[in-house]
Amino acid sequence: MLSKICKTKNLLSVCILLLLVYMFQEPQRSLEASQRGLLLWAHTLLPTLLPFMILSSLVIRIGTAERLLAPFAPFFRLLLGLSPAGTYCYLMGLLCGYPMGAKLAADLYREERISQSEARYLLTFCNNPSPVFVTTYLLLQCLHMPQYTLATFAILYSADLATSLVFRIRYCPGGSGRKRKEIPPLPSIGKLLDISIMNAFGTITRLGGFIILFSVLSAALGRYLPRTLGNAVPCLLGLLEISTGLEAIAASSMPAAVRYTLSICAASLGGLCILAQTCTVLEGSRLPLRPYLEGKIVNASFTLLFSLLFLKSIQVI
Repeated sequence: MLSKICKTKNLLSVCILLLLVYMFQEPQRSLEASQRGLLLWAHTLLPTLLPFMILSSLVIRIGTAERLLAPFAPFFRLLLGLSPAGTYCYLMGLLCGYPMGAKLAADLYREERISQSEARYLLTFCNNPSPVFVTTYLLLQCLHMPQYTLATFAILYSADLATSLVFRIRYCPGGSGRKRKEIPPLPSIGKLLDISIMNAFGTITRLGGFIILFSVLSAALGRYLPRTLGNAVPCLLGLLEISTGLEAIAASSMPAAVRYTLSICAASLGGLCILAQTCTVLEGSRLPLRPYLEGKIVNASFTLLFSLLFLKSIQVI
């Protein structure tokens, strides 16, 4: 175990040194990559996620999610095996995108609104790319394939549902867990808002740091990876950071069907940058990362299968 930790630290040290060398050798490229990451955070992540983070914190603390979704509880219990609070986490994860689903699962578990088994179950399928990201960035800006919007949503959400079915029996979310805590006496509205805002800003700032760091790392890899790797380079960039990877895949010489399939698989997988963001939002919750990793692999596999079936049905491949 100690040798594995040492090897991991040595590899991390080498990566940090190489990244520093790149920043000194290519200051202009590093600056441009940092600016791209900052703009992505400021123009996309900050205005879309921050309000949801603040409001979701309020909703969880005052127990609004359970009351709002209680009438639909039998349907979502039958379909996904989720409680009303778990249903809220799932729906917000779909609407808001990475890493909102994982954050809500961790917050709900910390507040004892859901059991540990349901929290682990949610981690396997509640962290997803947002509809806005899929329609505007992935399909319109990168692939220029807006005609595939409905099909892409069907593929991604069907893969998500199939993933939930795979892990439902394993984690038994509807089984016995610790009893859900009653809503405690609430502090004043001002204090509640202050706590929610500060928590949301702390999380969103850390996420911005990861995006900027991985943007520079993606630029370094794109600069130094051997050109002999050919189309493997965009795939590697997609595994590292999805926004940079999707641009590289779209600009590659691969056939349109291959670019489409690889792009939506990269979006469903999330990449190492999303993995780092998920680690951040899970910090302090005592929830393991393994369910998330297993869920992403299964989800990406279903996405690949369903996208190939779709392309086969329209005789593109």
